[in-house]
Amino acid sequence: MPTQQTLLAFALVAAGIMVIPGPSNFFLLAHGIGHGRRSALAAMTGIEAAAAIRVLLAAAGLSAVLAASALAFGLIRWAGVAYLAWLGVRAFRSHPAGSVPGGPGRPVPFGRSARKGLIVGLGNPKMVIFYLAFFPQFVHPGHGSRVTQMLVLGALFWVIGAIWDLAFASASGAIGTWLAARPRIQAAQPRLEGLAYLGLAGWAAVTGARPAGQ
Repeated sequence: MPTQQTLLAFALVAAGIMVIPGPSNFFLLAHGIGHGRRSALAAMTGIEAAAAIRVLLAAAGLSAVLAASALAFGLIRWAGVAYLAWLGVRAFRSHPAGSVPGGPGRPVPFGRSARKGLIVGLGNPKMVIFYLAFFPQFVHPGHGSRVTQMLVLGALFWVIGAIWDLAFASASGAIGTWLAARPRIQAAQPRLEGLAYLGLAGWAAVTGARPAGQ
């Protein structure tokens, strides 16, 4: 079971990652502006279902590897550091997200919005790789079952993401109006994302999970 200090550090880092809008956030924003808050909330249920599937897949895959050897765990951890750094560099080289559309349209059926959200969530397989890179930094061999630690961290990550997406979907109209009036913030989004990933990679390289007794 992760310690309280580990859970707190994980929650703070996860929350910092969440507040930087990503593809799912912009989908919720555009969907809410285009079809209303109810449709955005419906789409959010699909996105959260996809997030839960990703967490379970990452936990299952990592648990199998982590159970194999400490060497495999170390290799995954350092591969994760490299991947996070690559995400940061790529974010700096990317273009800012386009402006969100304006004006609410007709609502769409709940099931259709939820399916769209599920497809958007599952259509981003690199997030599974991100989980594989992120979670090992907080799994400590001396703190009990690695499977339990992965599931606890995954559940915490999912709850934080669900709360953020719920707020994003509920306020989609107001957020869209606010962003439309501030193009500089939209233009700065890739740099903010890049700094977050590079900072996380540096932190993971310096700290990381160490064997018990060290």
